[in-house]
Amino acid sequence: MALHDIDPYPWFLNKNLDLIVNERIVHTRTTASEWAEHWRPFLGHLRDLWLAHFPRRFVIAIAGPPGAGKSLLAEHLHWIIDRGFLHRDAHSIALPMDGFHYSNAYLESHTRKLPDGGEIKLSSVKGEADTIDLARFRKYVQALLQRPEYLSWPAYSRYTHDVVPEKFLIHTSVNLVILEGTYLLVNRGHFTGLPDLYDVRVYVDAPAPKIVANLVERHIAGGKSIDQAKEWVKRIDLPNARIAEASKPMADVVIEKDSDNDIADVVWIRKGPGTPAPPDAGPAPAPAIAPENPLPPLGQPQPNA
Repeated sequence: MALHDIDPYPWFLNKNLDLIVNERIVHTRTTASEWAEHWRPFLGHLRDLWLAHFPRRFVIAIAGPPGAGKSLLAEHLHWIIDRGFLHRDAHSIALPMDGFHYSNAYLESHTRKLPDGGEIKLSSVKGEADTIDLARFRKYVQALLQRPEYLSWPAYSRYTHDVVPEKFLIHTSVNLVILEGTYLLVNRGHFTGLPDLYDVRVYVDAPAPKIVANLVERHIAGGKSIDQAKEWVKRIDLPNARIAEASKPMADVVIEKDSDNDIADVVWIRKGPGTPAPPDAGPAPAPAIAPENPLPPLGQPQPNA
């Protein structure tokens, strides 16, 4: 492990950092003990894997339950890497899977058939697996690996509660991509083979009470009443969390967070580069069928929303 190549005392330790996470400013910090015990060894091993793949584009997938802190970890990791603390030649970007939700217009006009013959609008189960355009997401990840000169990437707005097309613009100089999303490591049903697209598979977990508190706070901030927030967490988020939890064996490394959103433990399960994801079993929710949306032209600059 290239631990000696990772700065043991970076300037930002114990200082407040303001990160933009899902359009909101999040105040975070890295303590000296957290850096020494968890971040530095994690980055040292990540550096080894990145160098083994260099100069190819390296893709890290961060998965886990809703509310576990995936977005914060992705942005924190991106902040560290883009300031040269992994390697001076590493240039990163953090990208969400949430941008591949179907649009609100689509979700309002399409339904899911229930076992009793009834139907419900997909908008009423937004966030579940069949509300994500999985085929389009898979194409975009494959386009990332092709490393065109420019590639746009969609986001999801927690303010408008809808997809923002072409929010991110990825230049070919970006050689380390951090993806984050609930279903990134699911490897069954229509998701089969998805984990094999990544170079490192990370699973993030946190104490259940912290996850629930984060989710309720998120929904209230998004405009729901406290009762509506609790109902949504129980009906949508927690079942989704169980799907994510079942994908934990796909991970190369598991990162446990504590109730303060600090890293409490990092456990590497598979350490070799390019290790195939283990097989998964059991049915997965089938995504809704939608007309295929073409990728933006590769090799052409796209407007940044």
